[in-house]
Amino acid sequence: MSAYTPKREEMERFMSRAIELSVEGASKGHGGPYRAVVVKDGEIVGEGYNRVFVDSDPSAHGEVVAIRNAGKNLGMFEITGCSLYTNFEPCPMCAATIWWSKLDRVFYAQPVKGSTVHHEENQEEVFNFVATPIDKRSIPGEQIESKAKEALDIIEKYLTDHTKKV
Repeated sequence: MSAYTPKREEMERFMSRAIELSVEGASKGHGGPYRAVVVKDGEIVGEGYNRVFVDSDPSAHGEVVAIRNAGKNLGMFEITGCSLYTNFEPCPMCAATIWWSKLDRVFYAQPVKGSTVHHEENQEEVFNFVATPIDKRSIPGEQIESKAKEALDIIEKYLTDHTKKV
């Protein structure tokens, strides 16, 4: 956890930045009106807006784009000591990205629950999808057992060689 604690005025300023810019990508036809900023020690180190349509990338949500941008700017994939400000409560995919990036905190303006948009049902569908065994999902996964050992050996070698680096 970062030792830096933002003042209420700073939190509102960063959230205002996310909200002000949330229409940028949508007005350009790049994706929905979702925007996020990543802040470290009181400075914006990454910004992103939804680029799903323009990039033809379903993972290009505002939060993910902002985290990618911050990681590049800071030169690291774990962006500890940073906080994310987003205009809407993060979806399950963005929440997983937040977890993997090791952000310290997330601030959001609008929660999913009680909103007038369809996100609450979508989130429940995603949680159910992930909680279902892979071979029983609506998009099922099938193991190719003949390649399992080869794949595992590569992963184990990588982890052995890089444990201290990662």
